[in-house]
Formats: sequence, C-alpha cells, structure tokens
Amino acid sequence: MKVIACYSMKGGVGKTATAVNLAYWAAKSGLKTLLIDLDPQGASSFYFRIKPSSKKWAKRFFNAYENLVKHIKASDFENLDIIPAHLSFS
Repeated sequence: MKVIACYSMKGGVGKTATAVNLAYWAAKSGLKTLLIDLDPQGASSFYFRIKPSSKKWAKRFFNAYENLVKHIKASDFENLDIIPAHLSFS
C-alpha cells in the first residue's frame, strides 16, 4: 500500500484539487484508490457528490480500523472510493 498526503497549513494553495486529481488519475489508471477527506468543509466529498454516513464518527476514524472501513463510499468512478468529510472535523 502506498500513501500520498496533501498537507499545508496555508489555505488556497490547491491541496484539495491536487488530492482529488491524484485520486482520480490513480483510479483511472487501474489502482484501487481511497481518498480520505479530512477537511471540515468537505470539499473533496463535494467534488464527488458524496455525503457522510453519520454525524459523529471523527473519533472512531482515528481509533479503529473496523469503524473506518464502514464509512467508505463508492464514487462514480471505477476503482475510486472516498471517506467523506464531516463538520465534526472542525
């Protein structure tokens, strides 16, 4: 498994657009891809028209793999799944 993270404390530098495009092209290339949206504004989730499955799962996200897997949602693109953001991240 390979992990690519797009991170910066500065806003407006293209982190979300970069992450969304990397995830899309990885999936389009045939790689199983999971995009995890940790932005409280949920922009990556919005790009793919995905809504979160529950309101209070942020603590479980960081505590247990089993709970994390339950929140994976399929996107409209083959090989690309997403864990949507939630306002509780803020």
